[in-house]
Amino acid sequence: MVRMTHEMVEAIDTYRRIAEDLPTRPEVIRRAVEAYLDKKMKELGE
Repeated sequence: MVRMTHEMVEAIDTYRRIAEDLPTRPEVIRRAVEAYLDKKMKELGE
């Protein structure tokens, strides 16, 4: 479990509402982490 501020949960829910496939909260978090890691790996040249 990950603790989050109320504002962060609201931001996740806002994103969920505009996403075509209405992902679950955990799925939104997974996608965000994956996108962040992909970006960082590209910046590091890997």
